[in-house]
Amino acid sequence: MLRNALQDFYFQFHTQQHYFLCHDILEDAWKANPHFSKEDAIVSLILTATGCYHYRRQNFVGAVKSFKKALSVIRKFDSALNIGLDIQAYQQQIQTLIKTVNREQSFTPIQLPITNEMEEDILKRYPNYIVTFYKIEDSYIIDHHLKRDRTEVEAARQRALQARHNAQ
Repeated sequence: MLRNALQDFYFQFHTQQHYFLCHDILEDAWKANPHFSKEDAIVSLILTATGCYHYRRQNFVGAVKSFKKALSVIRKFDSALNIGLDIQAYQQQIQTLIKTVNREQSFTPIQLPITNEMEEDILKRYPNYIVTFYKIEDSYIIDHHLKRDRTEVEAARQRALQARHNAQ
């Protein structure tokens, strides 16, 4: 399941630049593990996607915070980790992102240093997989937290409020 989620993540990250969806894809896979921890390497990727989402929207404070947390998590791992990345190159990339965001430079899409094996796996599942080097400007993707369907979230919130009200 994690391997498929990683393939979905990298496709969305590189081809679609849908960073909000990237976060959701890996968060769901991460939480499906009964022994999940905030120190799992996958959390670093979740935070990197979150940082890119903030960075593209010029929320520099949120981006730096997310990238610093991503770096803190991944520093605990070495290159033997199986999330389809060159870990050392990834760590360096996050350090560079932190510097770039701190200088409030314009967002440009990044290419995560995935392994050749991971890229081959992605291409088997997504034959149209490419790295999109230009910045995608689709407002639904850029402002996804504002434009997504929140019907289910609102219904859950109402159920929780009702349950608290009934418990009183």
